[in-house]
Amino acid sequence: MIIPILVLMMPLQAQQQQQVEQQLIRQQQQLEQVHRELLQQQVQLERMLGMLERHAQQAQQERREEPRPVCTVEVRRVNGADQRRVPANVGAMVPLNLFSTISRPNSCLPAEVRVTASYLDAADNLICTGTVETVAVLTGLTQSVNLEIRPWNLREFVRWRNEPPQVNSGPKRLGCLNPEGTAETTSEDLERVTSVRARATVLPNGGGMSTTEVQLNLR
Repeated sequence: MIIPILVLMMPLQAQQQQQVEQQLIRQQQQLEQVHRELLQQQVQLERMLGMLERHAQQAQQERREEPRPVCTVEVRRVNGADQRRVPANVGAMVPLNLFSTISRPNSCLPAEVRVTASYLDAADNLICTGTVETVAVLTGLTQSVNLEIRPWNLREFVRWRNEPPQVNSGPKRLGCLNPEGTAETTSEDLERVTSVRARATVLPNGGGMSTTEVQLNLR
């Protein structure tokens, strides 16, 4: 009785082994199919990344080649002669009324107004020079700026007369340096001063500039 049972079990084991092998083959085929699909997706992804990189490089190149808007500015004195006589006292004040026009691009605003002064002796030799930055700030394409200059008072040299009250900073000091630019000038040197050349310069945020000048005769 044992031999017939073994004979019957042998075909059954062979059948099971064949089923297992077929199942392994199917799984292997599925894995190969998944691998091929992953390779295709990788190729497509690399193509997309290449296209995005080329577009980014092209856009960057176009931005480099695109010209920046040019800021044009003009500043003029509203009144007063090119040369003015100033009394020899500390309280003497010279009004400097300006009108500024700036071009349309938004990148041009705000614009800064600086005042530079050069103190000269009777032979037009430079005694000292200095600059006061951010005397006024322009926020409009057209704007009037009224300044007060006190050439005999370096501590309160310039004031923005029509500055908005909420940001009024009061008079500003001029640091007047000697021709070597190493130190501020002395009171003895200032006694030789006979004239001052005061310049108002408008500097838009996006570049460009415009300057107007007036000569103040102090003697």
